[in-house]
Amino acid sequence: MKLTTTLLAIALTFGLTTATLSPASSNTKGKYPKSPSCSPAKTSKAIQAAECSHNTRTSKTQTFAVFKVDHQYDANHGAPYGTCVAYTCTAPTDAQLSVDSDYWTFFWNGNGESKGEGAGCIKDPQTGVCGCENSNGQFISGSSSCK
Repeated sequence: MKLTTTLLAIALTFGLTTATLSPASSNTKGKYPKSPSCSPAKTSKAIQAAECSHNTRTSKTQTFAVFKVDHQYDANHGAPYGTCVAYTCTAPTDAQLSVDSDYWTFFWNGNGESKGEGAGCIKDPQTGVCGCENSNGQFISGSSSCK
């Protein structure tokens, strides 16, 4: 558990240095597009769902991201953790999504079933304290004023 938490802390610190703070405007939990209309622009592994929903990860305009839960991290602070795949093509509609409880799709438009980013705060993997992440990748525990 300690090694896994340490690895997640390292990933949180260094893995998102190309992310830009820009929370999703809608989300659909338990669904994903089986056949997106483009290839992924960026894939990030072993990150929190909240990181996927709060940060865009591409140099072009990100339109949606698909998060798949990796259950090996379920006992860690900040779970769920998993793989976030970001896209820059036209976001799928609800009719184009397939049901699977291990997925969560975040939209940077209104295509989601629920408004907002949906995943809550990004948590410190060591302590579980909410915080935020600046666009330069720096995580600030206990803060909500990141830029």
